[in-house]
Amino acid sequence: MPGFTGKTLLVTGAATGLGRAVATMAAASGARVAVLDVNEAEGRKTAAAVGGRFWRLDVADPSAWRDVVADIEREFGPIHYAHLNAGVMTQGLGESLAGANVESLSPDRYRQVVGVNVDGVFFGLQTLLPRMNTAAGEAVTVTSSAAGLVPIPFDPVYALTKHAVIGLVRSLALAYANARTRINAICPGGFASPLLPPEFRTAATMSAEQMAAEVVDLLLTGATGETRLKLKADAPAQAVSPPFPTLA
Repeated sequence: MPGFTGKTLLVTGAATGLGRAVATMAAASGARVAVLDVNEAEGRKTAAAVGGRFWRLDVADPSAWRDVVADIEREFGPIHYAHLNAGVMTQGLGESLAGANVESLSPDRYRQVVGVNVDGVFFGLQTLLPRMNTAAGEAVTVTSSAAGLVPIPFDPVYALTKHAVIGLVRSLALAYANARTRINAICPGGFASPLLPPEFRTAATMSAEQMAAEVVDLLLTGATGETRLKLKADAPAQAVSPPFPTLA
């Protein structure tokens, strides 16, 4: 498998969990890593551990995206790879699934979840794709979820956002079929993550590092439009949509 030597990787949601694991694995393979998160304390720890640099980014803010990406390019040069991984569930960190009840969900929390999970991906792609396609872009991998493929009754709003992300990735893959940058998505099952509600933490079937290996493979070798589902550490990932053909 090719590595990241001499390449720049941008990772959102990189302070903890899957984002931190991807940043660590890519740095070990030679990447310059731009660590993006709203969690400054943990984000700076990740950046220090991988020899990268931390930028604070609210992914739901389009102007912040433009400013941060421009600063990364000044610091590291062209961005070759991006892992758009920032995400939240409807209940807050450490809270039970009762916080995801649609009937009691506040409009502000609804907009926050959609803002991070959908707007954050859209604004990231909107900012990155023109720059990557005219420079040295290789691939953007977006973190969706198994909740983007099947009904998730315990958190319908989270499922809504993850279905939306898959639709966006698949559609943009066709729209940019002749561009140089590949766009694909990873759909994790339950893995060890700060996002997991307490009820599910003992049911995690993978570590963040095991999930990160699949993300790295998608970044380096995945086809554009490819959507992979990874449910268990000891089982191969499944392609849940065929790679789209190049419309040449």
